Amino acid sequence: MYLAASGAPAFLSPKYDLKKHPNYKYTAEFDKKKNAFRLESLFRHRPLRLKPEDEYTVYEVDGSDTDEEADLLNFDDLDSDEFV
Repeated sequence: MYLAASGAPAFLSPKYDLKKHPNYKYTAEFDKKKNAFRLESLFRHRPLRLKPEDEYTVYEVDGSDTDEEADLLNFDDLDSDEFV
């Protein structure tokens, strides 16, 4: 078990064996292959399937009028001394 006290860094405590926790079987330490976090699973998506009976609104967009100076944050305006 990791223990953190006010302002002190966390440290490993031998008081509680993590392997005895009821949810230990869901951790990657228990089964790295089955329980490991897979980033690619967040990006998996099925393609959009349009149905002929559904109603859609179609917009025409012209991307040629994008202006680089319309950035929300212009880094040239920042004073680098403020971040030291």
